[in-house]
Amino acid sequence: MSDVTKYFYKGGLNCAETTLKCLIEDGIVDLPAECVKMMSGFGGGMQRGSICGAVTGAVAAIGSKYGRTETGEDRKPSADAVRSFLKQFEEEFGTIYCKELQRAYVKEHKLKSPGMYRACTVFVEKAVELAKEMIEEKQ
Repeated sequence: MSDVTKYFYKGGLNCAETTLKCLIEDGIVDLPAECVKMMSGFGGGMQRGSICGAVTGAVAAIGSKYGRTETGEDRKPSADAVRSFLKQFEEEFGTIYCKELQRAYVKEHKLKSPGMYRACTVFVEKAVELAKEMIEEKQ
C-alpha cells in the first residue's frame, strides 16, 4: 500500500488527491496520474468541511471501476459498492463529514491546527484501505 504520508501529510497534496493517487499507484484503479487533478477542489470537504475529501477520492476510484458511461447502463454495481464503502467508513469514524471528523478527532486528541492535518492522515489511510478492499473483492 502506498505511503499516504508521502503525499498527504508531508507531500502537500490534499486528502482527496492523495486518496486517488494512492489507489492509482497501487494499481487498484487504472487511471492516468493526471486524474488526480480532478480531486484538487474536493480537499477539506470541498473547501467547506462537507463530505471528507478522502471519502470523495475513494468514491471517485470506486466509480472509475464500476461506474457507467452511457445512458441505460446499470448503475447498481457502482451504487452498491459506494454504499458499502460509505457504511464501513461511517462505522469506523461515526461520520463522513470533514468538520465532524476533525471536531471529534481533534477534541479527543487535544490537537490544534497542525495536528488536525496530521489527524486526517488516519481518515485518508482508512479510505484507501476500504476502497482497495471494495474494488478487489468485486473483481
